[in-house]
Amino acid sequence: YGATKADAERRVLELWPGALVIRTSACFGPWDTHNFLACLFRALDADERFMAPADSTVSPTYLPDLVNAALDLLIDGEHGLWHLANEGAVTWFVFARSAAESDGSAVDLIVPVPTGQIWPAVRPAYSVLSSQRGRLLRPLDEALTQYLGETRSSASTAVGLRVCVSR
Repeated sequence: YGATKADAERRVLELWPGALVIRTSACFGPWDTHNFLACLFRALDADERFMAPADSTVSPTYLPDLVNAALDLLIDGEHGLWHLANEGAVTWFVFARSAAESDGSAVDLIVPVPTGQIWPAVRPAYSVLSSQRGRLLRPLDEALTQYLGETRSSASTAVGLRVCVSR
């Protein structure tokens, strides 16, 4: 899975050394009705159980932040490989619970499961992104607060997301 992506990035940079290649992960945004959080809230709003992987850790990325940072890099003439993700790392299960708690939704409907039970393709257990080139995206809890404010009417103003920041 990751090897094919890394190979494509390498090939692009070999052919076009001035190219900007952005690596990101676990995107969520207010306009995407099929992202992890949108699916979570559809299930919770219907009083249905939601299974969330508890054994894989990711760096969720808020799409508006990603777009703004990518445009800034392009305007600045940057090139090469950049890792862009909101600052912080969580399991999908913790991400789901934090979002539900902040929204006032039923966290007891969120069930921790192994990743393979949700996604059959083999995925790494730890796929956290960090950057040595620069931190361009805000902390994950701030991005989640904005997402909830834009998508949920009962969203609280502050998110108590427990994240482990990659430095």
